[in-house]
Amino acid sequence: MSEEDMPHVAPSEHAVVGKEAGAQMLARACAARDAFYASLGAIDGDVLAPLVNPSFMGGPRWPSLRQAWRVIRRPNSIIIASDGLSDPFEDDDDLFEPRGYLVEVCVEAPLASFDEGDIAGSWLFDLVYQLSQNVADHGSIDLLVERHGSVSMALDLQAPPEGLEDENEQVGVLIDAAAPTIPAAFETPYGPVMMLTATVLQPAELNYIGEAENRAGARAALSTALAASPTGRLSVARRPAVILP
Repeated sequence: MSEEDMPHVAPSEHAVVGKEAGAQMLARACAARDAFYASLGAIDGDVLAPLVNPSFMGGPRWPSLRQAWRVIRRPNSIIIASDGLSDPFEDDDDLFEPRGYLVEVCVEAPLASFDEGDIAGSWLFDLVYQLSQNVADHGSIDLLVERHGSVSMALDLQAPPEGLEDENEQVGVLIDAAAPTIPAAFETPYGPVMMLTATVLQPAELNYIGEAENRAGARAALSTALAASPTGRLSVARRPAVILP
């Protein structure tokens, strides 16, 4: 189908036109997101961002092109969260649509998971980084979560802890908005943004989902079982697998 044949999608009620109006929309969106992240814990002043934007090298495009991640510190854990997937989109006519992909993603892990405080070099940051790029590449993970309740992925991490990779040398994650310690969404002036939490899976848990006849049901059951386990929905490399009958 050519661009001329593509159906026209009317702008939303919050859409604005022009660079100045778009900059104001971005500022409001960032302020709402920052306020939400501050409600979760103490936010590091430094933003994690690549030296060269991956979208300039063939990577998926983020809504405002800006790609960043925030570190949020809690008394006993650290959250790494994407910071930009819900930025406004800008089209070629300087029309700005708010809320981007309608989601942000995060992972929460115990303090002990970060060797000497090196968060940017950790396998957990690599996990959130790759998950963020997958979300941007797919473009509609919010619809999958709304339809199925959760999704799972297998990621090619650079240096995961021993024992986490499956037979394909990939690490599984369960992604939904049902983590007990992180709200499912946050409000912006333009409507809600879904907050998706990823929990790293043991290989047996990823295999459990893959072999299930009803994968949505298996993911839901696994999410509930993980939340009730000693580590909850924290991403922990070494823990007993939660296996369901």
